[in-house]
Formats: sequence, structure tokens, C-alpha cells
Amino acid sequence: MRVLVLLTVLGLVLAAVPRHAHAADRGLAGEFMCQCGCGLTLANCTHLSCGPRDQALAEIARLEGLGRTRGQIRAAFIQQYGEGVLAAPLRRGFNLLAYWGPYWVIISGALAILALAAAWTRRPKAVVGADDPGLTAEQRDLLERELSNLKD
Repeated sequence: MRVLVLLTVLGLVLAAVPRHAHAADRGLAGEFMCQCGCGLTLANCTHLSCGPRDQALAEIARLEGLGRTRGQIRAAFIQQYGEGVLAAPLRRGFNLLAYWGPYWVIISGALAILALAAAWTRRPKAVVGADDPGLTAEQRDLLERELSNLKD
């Protein structure tokens, strides 16, 4: 008898869970931004009662129920909300900069550092002899006069 009551209660609890709550498990909720302004994906929105999130998850569940593919659901959301609803930009046009820009910057920086290091290590070293301090005759005469004035 207890087992029957436990199974009935368990069945009612599972039936009470809204269908759209499982959309996050399928990964689609992680592909779209929540439209409430929190800046998180639908799967990660932390508001307890978030109307935009619940509407979007219900829409995902409805489209899945109609047998739509992942691509069709994505296209429907883009048509409804624009490309801003996507958690990651589409890989085309100017958006490619978001994907490849950081790699280009890192590689360019590394090449610049290597080029500077090579230039600095190949720079000729100035060799100054002990006899020749590198002074002209006028400078040497001025130095001698100043040193003689210091001694006096």
C-alpha cells in the first residue's frame, strides 16, 4: 500500500514539472541569451521567476514538440529576437573577428616580440678602447682644463 502511494505521489510530482524545464537539459537553452537583461543564457538565468526565460523555454519546448530541428529552432529565435539572442555570434562576416581576432593578436604580439628580441641581440656593441675615450681634441682640451681647475 505504501509503495503504491509513494509511486502515485512520485508520478504526480513528475507530471507537475513543466515540459519546458527540460529544454535546458538538451543544450538549446545554453545557446540563447535570456531577454530579461541579466546577461546570462536561458540555462543560467538566476532569476527565480523570469518571465522572458520561461517564455523562451516554453517556445523551445513547443518547437521541439512540433518536431523542429535544432537549426530550425535557432532560425526561429533569430527571426523573432535578432542575432543578439545568440550566446555566440554566427561564424560569418564581421563576426569572424570575434572568433579569430584574439588568435591574430596573440600571434602578432609574439612575432613582434621575436622580431624585437632578434634586433636587440644583433645590435653591434660599441667597443671603447682604454686609450681612446671617444673624445675630440677640443673636448679633451676642455676636460684637461676643467680637471686642472679642480686640482687648484
